[in-house]
Amino acid sequence: MFDSLAGLQRSHSCGVLRSEDAGKEVVLMGWVQRRRDHGGLIFVDLRDREGLTQVVFNPEINPDTHTKAGILRDEFCIAVRGLVNLRPPDMVNPQLATGEIEVMAEELRVLNSSKTPPFELEDFRVDISEALRLKYRYLDLRRPSIMRPLLLRHRAAQVARQFLNGEGFIEVETPILTKSTPEGARDYLVPSRVQPGYFYALPQSPQLFKQLLMMAGLDRYYQLCRCFRDEDLRADRQPEFTQIDLEMAFITEADIMAVVEGLIATLLFETIGVKVNLPFPRLTYAEALDRFGLDRPDLRFGLELQEVSRMVAASDFRTFKEVVARGDMVKALCGPGLARLTRKELDDLTNFAGVYGAKGLAWVKLTPEGWQSPLAKYFP
Repeated sequence: MFDSLAGLQRSHSCGVLRSEDAGKEVVLMGWVQRRRDHGGLIFVDLRDREGLTQVVFNPEINPDTHTKAGILRDEFCIAVRGLVNLRPPDMVNPQLATGEIEVMAEELRVLNSSKTPPFELEDFRVDISEALRLKYRYLDLRRPSIMRPLLLRHRAAQVARQFLNGEGFIEVETPILTKSTPEGARDYLVPSRVQPGYFYALPQSPQLFKQLLMMAGLDRYYQLCRCFRDEDLRADRQPEFTQIDLEMAFITEADIMAVVEGLIATLLFETIGVKVNLPFPRLTYAEALDRFGLDRPDLRFGLELQEVSRMVAASDFRTFKEVVARGDMVKALCGPGLARLTRKELDDLTNFAGVYGAKGLAWVKLTPEGWQSPLAKYFP
């Protein structure tokens, strides 16, 4: 038989108690992360979604509770009532948010037992097969590294809503079962029970609905909406996902940038404490292509394209000369420190470029001894 919760109310989560709480009577509830029996004392790390608290069962405080703690095993679900004590200085755990305190148990209730888990729930265990994790997903979700993203996502949704509400946006939920509309991917179809032979389509985006809302005069709309796209999986493509969907009326490009930049800056600061300067750096489309060769450059990369058309036009290398003669350009990347690459490493880079359709890779090393390159003979 398991114990009842009757008359017991949780007072704190397992991740919030600090040294200033010493002397308080608290009630904690959660799962046994680990149990250590040191002969006289039994130590239990009690876990919930907020963190861990060390609970101590001392036979001098309550012999019955200490005896009962002897049956505890990993993942037992329990409730504990006790007093918060400061840990001895040599027992403080700086790696734990609650590492300055421990709870001296006066009452223990076993709410549910647990079989031996199929894998350890410690974060340092990374050699767990995905199939096993998914089979026991409810256990996998107890791991702090898996729980944290869920809590972060929840916080991000809160912050996004607060920011957009403050900017005058109205949140509207648009239909999920709708008519197929032209989009960039294939639709997921749902057969209609009441109209045999007809199908609903799951929305790839709320595009048409938010345009209707603008026509209706809603002015500013947002939604944290689910979207469904039947396409092949890639790193940035999922069959279903959530997006922050916006629409605004009576605005300019500058208005859109200001709202989106403010939203991103607020999300970063409120969720992970990162402060970014506004406005974001801006590049024109032409400048992005000229400096980086694509319209979504990663500015952290640092290796910008440099035009060398005039230099190669005076060479005897026919491929480059023909390009310049057509009015096109030849550009190069300058890689500081890459002159140390061996010939094999350069050949590997050439083969890597071929994966993306390049017919070859022209390279030049600039060393104290001068140029080193298969192309050196073509330059006077």
